[in-house]
Amino acid sequence: EKSRGGKGFCVAVLHEYVDNMNFEEMEFDVAIRHFLGGFRLPGEAQKIDRIMEKFAERYSKQNPSVFATADTAFILAFSIIMLNTDLHNPSIKEERKMTVDSFVRNNRGISVDGSDLPREFLEGIFRRIQAN
Repeated sequence: EKSRGGKGFCVAVLHEYVDNMNFEEMEFDVAIRHFLGGFRLPGEAQKIDRIMEKFAERYSKQNPSVFATADTAFILAFSIIMLNTDLHNPSIKEERKMTVDSFVRNNRGISVDGSDLPREFLEGIFRRIQAN
């Protein structure tokens, strides 16, 4: 039971947390950083999936002109988390780190009907993640 910390409790907390966030007119990567600033992502892929799916829905609803669908936002959110890990993990050698071109290539075809997000949009995300 939800109210007693049962199975649905964590999902209810996630929904409440996300539904109280305001991402209006925020750059996508800035919104992710803001969202993830309140907690640590769990290690379990299925849980990360659920958390980021809810984030993508909320962001897309509040910024309808950024992505054609929440699915595109969801895929890009994962890509940004991986980019951040790649660029800022000291155990990854400099020559092995992702480049702006590889980031753009990795996100090819993720928009509606296999179309691409604008290169300038992805480059902006890359530069901001690289900077911090």
